[in-house]
Amino acid sequence: MDAGPDGSSLERSTSWQSGIKPLGSSQSIRSFSKGGRISALATPPRSRSDNLQKNNANNTDKYLIGRPEADVIFVNELEKQYECVACNKVLRYAVQFKACEHRCCSACLPQLMKVEPRCPIDQIKIEKQNIRVDKTFQKEVDALEILCSFKEKGCEWAGYLGELNVHLSDCLYRVIKCPMGCEVDLEKRFVDKHVEEDCVKRLVPCEYCHENFIYEEEELHLEDCQKFPIECPNKCGISKIAKDEVKVHLEEECPRQLTDCLFVRAGCEYKCERNEMDIHMKENFKDHLKMAIRNITANDKSLRIFSKSLQAQNERVNVVEEQVVGLEKLYGSQLLWKIDKHSEKMAEAKSGKKPTIYSPTFLTNRHGYRLALSSSLYGDGKARGQTMSLYVSICKGEYDALLKWPFTHKITFTLIDQCENLNERKNIDYTIKPNLCKENLSFLSKPIGDRNASFGAQKFIELDVLKTRDYTKNDCLYIKVAVDSEDMPLL
Repeated sequence: MDAGPDGSSLERSTSWQSGIKPLGSSQSIRSFSKGGRISALATPPRSRSDNLQKNNANNTDKYLIGRPEADVIFVNELEKQYECVACNKVLRYAVQFKACEHRCCSACLPQLMKVEPRCPIDQIKIEKQNIRVDKTFQKEVDALEILCSFKEKGCEWAGYLGELNVHLSDCLYRVIKCPMGCEVDLEKRFVDKHVEEDCVKRLVPCEYCHENFIYEEEELHLEDCQKFPIECPNKCGISKIAKDEVKVHLEEECPRQLTDCLFVRAGCEYKCERNEMDIHMKENFKDHLKMAIRNITANDKSLRIFSKSLQAQNERVNVVEEQVVGLEKLYGSQLLWKIDKHSEKMAEAKSGKKPTIYSPTFLTNRHGYRLALSSSLYGDGKARGQTMSLYVSICKGEYDALLKWPFTHKITFTLIDQCENLNERKNIDYTIKPNLCKENLSFLSKPIGDRNASFGAQKFIELDVLKTRDYTKNDCLYIKVAVDSEDMPLL
């Protein structure tokens, strides 16, 4: 959309070049119905068309390949009132000078307004405030009867100037660049055939690997194609081996490939072509047998030594495992929070008397971060009345000056199923991985006050699910917290 001189917008109805090609009277070309629609077509005499084009040669702009504009061929001689006073072509987005009532294209106006703006026809001074967008007159211009700009190529379309742009976008006789980028200029009706059969940028399938490649890059493709057949490097007589099969051919099949003796691991260093190996094996049978016996004896000794070493390693591993199990039983997770009197605390949360409860603070490790949990048993915010909410906050600790900030460690909440059969328990886990974006730094940075704002799981567990199984038993529930210690500094 263009802007007019008074700041108003001009609706685009066409985007054609204003070259003028009149072709005689409308009666000699076609007849129009009263409403302006085409009712019948008649082909004009060839000689008259040729003469008219010759007579108006100085009043046309030739169509340029690659440009979005096209010549305009008018059915009737273009009247002066429809011409721009600046470019002398058919008006586009007309603006009118109120002082003299002449008109020009909106695109020509800026040039006229430079230096001392005057009308080119009568030299009357042009003032910006006395220029108006003439949409009504432009509609009259858009209603001028025209033929397709590519009539000479065979297009029989006829209509109105305002319809030209829409027609040209679909006109099969319009000259365009090949859509594949080969820079060939051709009429739109020939594009499909060109793209399928002639374009050097078209995709064609490789007859060997069946992948598509650009036609003009065939040589480059075949250099890389792993299915392209080549001759055996050893000249063994096989001339058509796919590139990606050459290695297997040389290692397993080629009779002329230089290979090691089958007893190379036993100590034989002989090498020969594969087709001569049988002779070597027959001639050196006894030597190979002696090598094998020596090799077996040496391996048996090494195996006994390795077996003793492995047994000692297993004993050490068992000791370490027992120590780990002992430590896990002694310390366990960083926090196991028992929420007793659950029904009473749930009622307080539901009434709003005490919507949030807090756990004791705890350390992630002996000299680690100090954290604390909080829970809205009846839900928090949009989750209220639907899910239990569970959060964690970072508290000020004794060792904060020695720790890495901001806090980046993964935290896992676990609601423990209190089923007496340990094998049938179905605990519920919820893992949080801190996101170190700018908005979250207030939650994860080293605390300035007693504790940072809380973050965590607004929808930890649905209240209906909490009533199932043995998540709540004897009016208590248990929440375990595990903080990932990977990359956590050891002090």
